[in-house]
Amino acid sequence: MKILFLAHRTPYPPNKGEKIRAYHLLSHLAKSHAVTLVYWVDDPRDLCHTPLLRSLCRGPVIPVWLNRTLALSRAVRSLLRGRSFTEGFYGSRLYQHAVDDALRNGPFDAIYIFSSAVASYAKNVDAKSKIVDFVDVDSDKWGQLAQTSAFPLSLIYQLEKKRLAHFEIEISKWASRSVFVSMAEAELFKKIGGQGWIEFLSNGTDLDLRRLPLEQIPFHAIKSNGGNQPNGARLIFVGTMNYYPNIDAVRYFAQEIFPLIRQKFPEAIFEIVGRYPTKTVCRLDKIEGVRVVGEVSDVRSYLVRADVSVAPIRIARGVQNKVLEAMALGVPVVATPAAIEGIDVCNGEEVLIGTSGEEFSQHVIQLLSNTELCKTMTRKARNKMNQFYNWDFVGLKLETLLANESRHDVVPVIGDVSVGSR
Repeated sequence: MKILFLAHRTPYPPNKGEKIRAYHLLSHLAKSHAVTLVYWVDDPRDLCHTPLLRSLCRGPVIPVWLNRTLALSRAVRSLLRGRSFTEGFYGSRLYQHAVDDALRNGPFDAIYIFSSAVASYAKNVDAKSKIVDFVDVDSDKWGQLAQTSAFPLSLIYQLEKKRLAHFEIEISKWASRSVFVSMAEAELFKKIGGQGWIEFLSNGTDLDLRRLPLEQIPFHAIKSNGGNQPNGARLIFVGTMNYYPNIDAVRYFAQEIFPLIRQKFPEAIFEIVGRYPTKTVCRLDKIEGVRVVGEVSDVRSYLVRADVSVAPIRIARGVQNKVLEAMALGVPVVATPAAIEGIDVCNGEEVLIGTSGEEFSQHVIQLLSNTELCKTMTRKARNKMNQFYNWDFVGLKLETLLANESRHDVVPVIGDVSVGSR
């Protein structure tokens, strides 16, 4: 098939949220199909990845630089005109010209639109199939931010929720398929008024790397005085640290949960790993035992050394890749209910879930005190990742979706796919 792939940011490197999903789906499609790629570049460091993306795709690869000052200006004008901030931010003649250039390589059998932010560019394009990968219900995320923000930001965020939801619903009216990262997201979209085929396609994990068995990890040999429990335990949070839900999560953990853990393990360390830590995040480094590591070349090299991966997320949409990756690597996870929504795991089996700061801290202490529990839980978690959350499995489901769409069949249940009908 000839496929046009539109993305709202550079689908490489796979080092954060949506870029992980975009890269793996793009690379899978490029193995079997002639893919043409048009994408926004919002980080100057990503410009160097253009040659790699061109090596993946048989069709043209067209990067478009996103000038944030101009984008913000467009976004404000969009709000004043009664439309969403998102539409204005990503709506540009430069990107439209790039899409027009790509269409000269057509006609295309399918357009894969990664994020509603660039969906408008495909609305009037003649193609047999238009699949919009919303990933999450972004409008609901703005609603969550409104609930946790002070005036006047709360008012602006609530306005964006309303207008973006209207935009998302309008997209679903002309899209061949509206795809989300989990059943929960797909059902939520149906609930707010999404139309047409509404389906879900899970994220995967990289299963090539795995940490050593627990008994071979050096820091587990560090014992507390008179006991057989680890005293210098490592706890880790991984995420992009200028993203508000992640900022909220590490503040919550460092200020309210971690001190409770330090009462039991006074030499415990909490590492915050991820690029772009804000001043708010950096100030957490003043708390005893907290280390703001910042950006690293390979997050997994830090994850494999951790005793527990914590996901104290209170504002969340979709699937948390940080949780999937830790489970795939064999690192036990303690999470809030919001952090594991959309992931098929059970409390006490593959993960421990803390609904309050006190309960969260007790779960971490439980894992640090019980090596057998760690072994059992991480084995179950990795088996779940291997069975249902590997990218090869996800890629096969994507191919099935495309095959059915090209034949205009009624789509059956494809593993994770298909929760709606016209």
